[in-house]
Amino acid sequence: MATTTQQQFDMKGLRSLLREVLSLPNGAVRPSYQAGPSGTEPCVIVSVLTSVEIGTTRQAFDGTREIERLSTARLTTISIEAFGNNAYALMQTLTTLLQASSTQAMMRNRLNAGLVTLSPLRDLTIVMGAGTEERAQFDATFSHSDCVEIDLKRIEHASVLTHSNI
Repeated sequence: MATTTQQQFDMKGLRSLLREVLSLPNGAVRPSYQAGPSGTEPCVIVSVLTSVEIGTTRQAFDGTREIERLSTARLTTISIEAFGNNAYALMQTLTTLLQASSTQAMMRNRLNAGLVTLSPLRDLTIVMGAGTEERAQFDATFSHSDCVEIDLKRIEHASVLTHSNI
Protein backbone atom coordinates (compact mmCIF):
# COMPACT_ATOMS: atom_id res chain seq x y z
CA MET A 1 0.00 0.00 0.00
CA ALA A 2 1.62 3.24 -1.16
CA THR A 3 1.30 6.28 1.10
CA THR A 4 1.99 9.88 0.09
CA THR A 5 2.21 12.76 2.56
CA GLN A 6 0.51 15.72 0.88
CA GLN A 7 0.80 18.25 3.67
CA GLN A 8 2.36 18.48 7.11
CA PHE A 9 3.80 21.22 9.32
CA ASP A 10 6.83 22.64 7.49
CA MET A 11 9.60 23.14 10.07
CA LYS A 12 12.12 24.20 7.43
CA GLY A 13 9.61 26.78 6.17
CA LEU A 14 9.03 28.03 9.73
CA ARG A 15 12.77 28.45 10.31
CA SER A 16 13.06 30.37 7.04
CA LEU A 17 10.09 32.59 7.99
CA LEU A 18 11.58 33.34 11.44
CA ARG A 19 14.95 34.19 9.89
CA GLU A 20 13.26 36.55 7.44
CA VAL A 21 11.08 38.24 10.08
CA LEU A 22 14.08 38.78 12.37
CA SER A 23 16.40 39.82 9.48
CA LEU A 24 19.03 37.29 10.57
CA PRO A 25 21.78 35.91 8.30
CA ASN A 26 21.57 32.46 6.68
CA GLY A 27 22.25 29.69 9.17
CA ALA A 28 21.26 31.75 12.22
CA VAL A 29 17.94 29.87 12.67
CA ARG A 30 18.55 26.14 13.03
CA PRO A 31 16.84 22.89 13.95
CA SER A 32 17.51 21.54 17.44
CA TYR A 33 19.76 18.74 16.18
CA GLN A 34 22.34 21.12 14.65
CA ALA A 35 25.03 22.75 16.74
CA GLY A 36 24.81 26.52 16.96
CA PRO A 37 27.68 28.83 16.11
CA SER A 38 30.11 29.79 18.85
CA GLY A 39 30.59 33.42 19.70
CA THR A 40 28.27 36.29 20.42
CA GLU A 41 26.21 36.32 17.21
CA PRO A 42 22.58 35.44 17.87
CA CYS A 43 21.46 31.92 17.09
CA VAL A 44 17.85 30.72 17.19
CA ILE A 45 16.98 27.04 17.73
CA VAL A 46 13.54 25.79 16.66
CA SER A 47 12.17 22.40 17.74
CA VAL A 48 8.84 20.57 18.01
CA LEU A 49 7.65 19.95 21.58
CA THR A 50 4.21 18.39 21.04
CA SER A 51 1.64 17.81 18.34
CA VAL A 52 -1.91 16.83 19.18
CA GLU A 53 -4.95 16.00 17.05
CA ILE A 54 -7.98 18.27 17.21
CA GLY A 55 -11.07 16.09 16.81
CA THR A 56 -11.00 13.07 14.52
CA THR A 57 -9.32 12.43 11.20
CA ARG A 58 -11.49 13.15 8.15
CA GLN A 59 -11.57 10.47 5.47
CA ALA A 60 -12.49 10.94 1.81
CA PHE A 61 -12.37 8.44 -1.04
CA ASP A 62 -11.56 9.50 -4.61
CA GLY A 63 -12.75 6.66 -6.85
CA THR A 64 -11.30 8.15 -10.02
CA ARG A 65 -7.76 8.25 -8.60
CA GLU A 66 -8.36 5.21 -6.36
CA ILE A 67 -7.02 6.90 -3.23
CA GLU A 68 -8.22 7.56 0.28
CA ARG A 69 -7.33 11.02 1.62
CA LEU A 70 -6.91 11.42 5.39
CA SER A 71 -6.87 14.95 6.88
CA THR A 72 -6.07 15.63 10.51
CA ALA A 73 -6.34 19.04 12.19
CA ARG A 74 -3.49 19.49 14.66
CA LEU A 75 -2.09 21.85 17.28
CA THR A 76 1.71 21.77 17.24
CA THR A 77 3.74 23.46 19.95
CA ILE A 78 7.18 24.69 18.90
CA SER A 79 10.01 25.76 21.21
CA ILE A 80 11.89 28.83 19.97
CA GLU A 81 15.11 29.55 21.85
CA ALA A 82 17.73 32.26 21.24
CA PHE A 83 21.37 32.25 22.28
CA GLY A 84 23.90 35.09 22.13
CA ASN A 85 23.98 38.84 22.72
CA ASN A 86 20.57 40.39 23.39
CA ALA A 87 18.80 37.01 23.22
CA TYR A 88 15.95 38.19 25.46
CA ALA A 89 15.40 41.38 23.43
CA LEU A 90 15.49 39.37 20.19
CA MET A 91 12.82 36.95 21.45
CA GLN A 92 10.75 39.83 22.81
CA THR A 93 10.80 41.38 19.34
CA LEU A 94 9.90 38.05 17.75
CA THR A 95 6.86 37.50 20.00
CA THR A 96 5.56 40.87 18.82
CA LEU A 97 6.42 40.30 15.14
CA LEU A 98 4.67 36.90 15.11
CA GLN A 99 1.41 38.76 15.78
CA ALA A 100 1.82 41.25 12.91
CA SER A 101 -0.72 40.91 10.10
CA SER A 102 2.08 40.55 7.52
CA THR A 103 3.65 37.66 9.48
CA GLN A 104 0.24 36.04 9.98
CA ALA A 105 -0.31 36.21 6.20
CA MET A 106 3.12 34.66 5.57
CA MET A 107 2.25 31.80 7.94
CA ARG A 108 -1.07 31.17 6.17
CA ASN A 109 0.40 31.34 2.66
CA ARG A 110 3.72 29.56 3.19
CA LEU A 111 3.00 27.15 6.02
CA ASN A 112 -0.78 26.66 5.79
CA ALA A 113 -0.74 27.33 9.52
CA GLY A 114 -1.96 29.91 12.00
CA LEU A 115 -0.56 31.11 15.31
CA VAL A 116 -2.81 30.13 18.22
CA THR A 117 -0.91 31.02 21.40
CA LEU A 118 2.43 32.20 22.73
CA SER A 119 3.80 31.20 26.13
CA PRO A 120 5.43 33.75 28.44
CA LEU A 121 8.98 34.64 27.41
CA ARG A 122 11.59 33.08 29.71
CA ASP A 123 15.06 34.48 30.45
CA LEU A 124 17.37 31.44 30.62
CA THR A 125 20.71 33.27 30.82
CA ILE A 126 23.36 31.13 32.54
CA VAL A 127 26.84 31.64 33.95
CA MET A 128 29.51 29.83 31.92
CA GLY A 129 33.08 30.00 33.14
CA ALA A 130 33.96 33.62 33.83
CA GLY A 131 31.11 35.03 31.74
CA THR A 132 27.46 34.57 30.91
CA GLU A 133 25.60 33.08 27.99
CA GLU A 134 22.43 34.98 27.21
CA ARG A 135 19.46 32.74 26.44
CA ALA A 136 15.73 33.31 26.07
CA GLN A 137 12.93 30.93 25.12
CA PHE A 138 9.18 30.80 24.48
CA ASP A 139 6.71 28.30 23.01
CA ALA A 140 4.42 29.01 20.07
CA THR A 141 1.39 26.86 19.26
CA PHE A 142 0.25 26.63 15.63
CA SER A 143 -2.87 25.13 14.10
CA HIS A 144 -2.47 23.25 10.82
CA SER A 145 -3.61 20.18 8.92
CA ASP A 146 -1.73 17.04 8.01
CA CYS A 147 -2.94 15.28 4.86
CA VAL A 148 -1.98 11.80 3.70
CA GLU A 149 -3.13 9.90 0.61
CA ILE A 150 -3.23 6.10 0.54
CA ASP A 151 -3.63 3.97 -2.57
CA LEU A 152 -6.91 2.10 -2.28
CA LYS A 153 -7.27 0.03 -5.46
CA ARG A 154 -10.61 -1.41 -6.47
CA ILE A 155 -11.24 -5.12 -6.40
CA GLU A 156 -11.24 -6.21 -10.06
CA HIS A 157 -12.02 -9.91 -9.51
CA ALA A 158 -13.26 -11.91 -6.58
CA SER A 159 -13.74 -15.63 -6.15
CA VAL A 160 -17.13 -16.71 -4.89
CA LEU A 161 -17.56 -20.12 -3.31
CA THR A 162 -21.08 -21.40 -2.69
CA HIS A 163 -22.27 -24.44 -0.75
CA SER A 164 -25.51 -26.18 -1.69
CA ASN A 165 -25.73 -28.56 1.27
CA ILE A 166 -27.21 -26.07 3.73
